[in-house]
Amino acid sequence: MRRRLVLSTLAVVVAVMAVLLAPVFVVVDSAADVDEQGSLFARIGVISFFALVAAAALAAVQARQLARPLERLARSAGRVGDGDFTAPSAASGIEEIDDIARSLRLSASRVDRMLDAERSFTADATHQLRTGLTGISIRLELLERHSDPAVVADASAVLEQTHELNATLDELLAVARRGSTGERSRVDLVEIVDDHIDDWRSRFERERRQILVQTRPTTPVNATRGLVGQIFNVLVQNSLRHGAGTVEITVEGTTITIEDEGLGVADDRVAALFERPRDHHAPHGRGLALARRLAESDGGRLELTRRRPAQFRLGYTSAVDLGSPPERLATRPNVQQVVR
Repeated sequence: MRRRLVLSTLAVVVAVMAVLLAPVFVVVDSAADVDEQGSLFARIGVISFFALVAAAALAAVQARQLARPLERLARSAGRVGDGDFTAPSAASGIEEIDDIARSLRLSASRVDRMLDAERSFTADATHQLRTGLTGISIRLELLERHSDPAVVADASAVLEQTHELNATLDELLAVARRGSTGERSRVDLVEIVDDHIDDWRSRFERERRQILVQTRPTTPVNATRGLVGQIFNVLVQNSLRHGAGTVEITVEGTTITIEDEGLGVADDRVAALFERPRDHHAPHGRGLALARRLAESDGGRLELTRRRPAQFRLGYTSAVDLGSPPERLATRPNVQQVVR
């Protein structure tokens, strides 16, 4: 895309220069002497060359300014397709692109709320059905002790069907808790961090804070790409909002560790840190609860590994342990300073 923008800008500049210089060439050719013509044509050629160089530089800068917001928008749209509905917003300064990004965020937010409502309804309905089935099972177990063999046989058959229905409800509840629009696959945690970290630049720049990424030897994990990105965004947002100083992200093995230099987590909040707030209208407190629920539903784990300063660790099962050969070991020992 950038190449097209540069070439189209150069084409416009060349066309304009041709229109402007054609009359100049005609006038010089008719009015000047032969000796002076060569000198004038050489000067015009030098001026035209530097004009083209300046136009190329300007076109490259303009292409970059136009292409980068579109590239970020494309990545955000791709993550929404993967089930990640928490793509952060970053204003590009281009009204049309910002309008599209705003519409994408609103659509993703609506879909996320709809899916969350459906999962909650399914979980509540399953719980209510299981409670009723438990009562029925107790009564059937009592009927199995009846003296009439026919009653015992019927009670045993119905009890067996009740157990099967309970197993079906467990499967439905597992699907509801999974909350993923995709399936688990081999995921590179380094690629996910690299894909998301650029979207946080403007936010940290506005707060005059740093965010650093350090990668060590890693192993592909078995997870849902969109959910990992969603959890990562929640943790970075939490450090930006409630933390302070530099945020350091370390990707190593099958884990992502995020820490900052803030005051940490108060002792009275540790026990309920990953629980949903009881007040449904509370403006804060839902992010970490959602992040842990998504991690557990995707076969991962999210834990607070240090209180002061706060340090969170997100870990998954290695895809290599599941029997598939490793694709590669991502080794990036250098610390990448993303935001200053």
